[in-house]
Amino acid sequence: MKQQKGLSVIAVLMVLALVGFALLLVFKVVPVYSEYGDVKTALTALSTETNVGESTLRQEFDSKASVAGIVSLKGENLIVVAGNNSNYLRAQYHREVPLFGNVSLLFNFDTQAGQPPAQ
Repeated sequence: MKQQKGLSVIAVLMVLALVGFALLLVFKVVPVYSEYGDVKTALTALSTETNVGESTLRQEFDSKASVAGIVSLKGENLIVVAGNNSNYLRAQYHREVPLFGNVSLLFNFDTQAGQPPAQ
């Protein structure tokens, strides 16, 4: 009698379930990190602007955020220190992404651009 080789039906279903769960995680996590990259890009661009006030920087962030599709952060939530030649911007925020049922993923982000103010 020959020995059977390969996976059983149960093993195939378990592998498919694991692959499906991994794909679910990827589809939920990638947009969050993509948005984080957009936030970093917007802060870096705003930190190089000169002779603008804090309110102007916040408004410009809001317009960049609406174009880039940033929904987790608004200009009013930024820490902004405007200077003559450079600006310091910092964004600390979290994003909660529902996974399934009552299970969610929580991402904490903290990014900054520009020269920090002297303490």
